[in-house]
Amino acid sequence: MIYTTYYAQTNSITEERYKELKEAYLSTNTGNLESFHLRKLEFQGAGQRKAVASYYLCMKNRDESQIFLEKKYMQNGLYFKKCAKLSREESEKLLNGDLEWMKNHRKELLADFYRQATLNSLYPGRITDYRREMCRVKKGEYVTFTTAIGRGIGPCRSLFEEPEMKLPCLDKGKVLLTYKKSASLPQMVSSMLQGQSMEEKQDEYGFIF
Repeated sequence: MIYTTYYAQTNSITEERYKELKEAYLSTNTGNLESFHLRKLEFQGAGQRKAVASYYLCMKNRDESQIFLEKKYMQNGLYFKKCAKLSREESEKLLNGDLEWMKNHRKELLADFYRQATLNSLYPGRITDYRREMCRVKKGEYVTFTTAIGRGIGPCRSLFEEPEMKLPCLDKGKVLLTYKKSASLPQMVSSMLQGQSMEEKQDEYGFIF
């Protein structure tokens, strides 16, 4: 299974600094700034233990046509990320514990999730909402401003309903600045680390979120 690979660094900045940087990026990058809402539902294991990799069900801009299953882990400072698109029906099956359809699925990530879910007893955990603005600096390099984070209280089994309670997770007057740079690994190294086949294509969804 091939992953998007990248380095990332996140820092907390003031709202004043955020406005300065945003204006600077807009003036030098042809106004290429995307604003979006991202909802992520995290899967947890038995006893709230996590598997080696983290799995999330994501929805962008509250749009049912933009639902993704995401797998992410870090190794030696390098992030590995893979996403697979799901329909609303498929996502609801997943959240309701109906996983048999994922077994031996042609999408490797879905088959992988089935194995991990059964081995580690993964179940839907909390929901977190993010408000973000993303700017492409140059090819393979992105800057993202996270202006709001709201975390739901307790487990949630739906991407489409609001949690009963949400807690803000950013300090007042602060914005998170994340810089991501794609990492192109040599083919031999990439194949060993990722177990990918030569025919697989690069993940088109995983990097920009």
